[in-house]
Amino acid sequence: MSEAAHAKPDDIHIASLVVHVMPQALSSVEQSLRGVEDAQVHGTHPDGKLVVTLEGPSGGAILDKVAQIQQIDGVLNVSLVYQHAEPRHFLNQEVVNDQHSA
Repeated sequence: MSEAAHAKPDDIHIASLVVHVMPQALSSVEQSLRGVEDAQVHGTHPDGKLVVTLEGPSGGAILDKVAQIQQIDGVLNVSLVYQHAEPRHFLNQEVVNDQHSA
């Protein structure tokens, strides 16, 4: 069964990545990442590392974006650090802490 058959239309997938780049290409790669839909750069390091998050409707969509990032000139490696999926409506629910102080 294909991933499209498993994808739920109300799900959201969120992934975090470390993108390793040639240090001299850091700013051009950061600029190119602005062209990747639902990608956000949260930090950079002059040694050639970027912390990036992606959002998408399925794991396959996330992997497609990872493949797109890997094709950017100057990118050496993309490491998937974390991936999470949940129904979109859960993101708008309040988190309640049931633990009480003594």
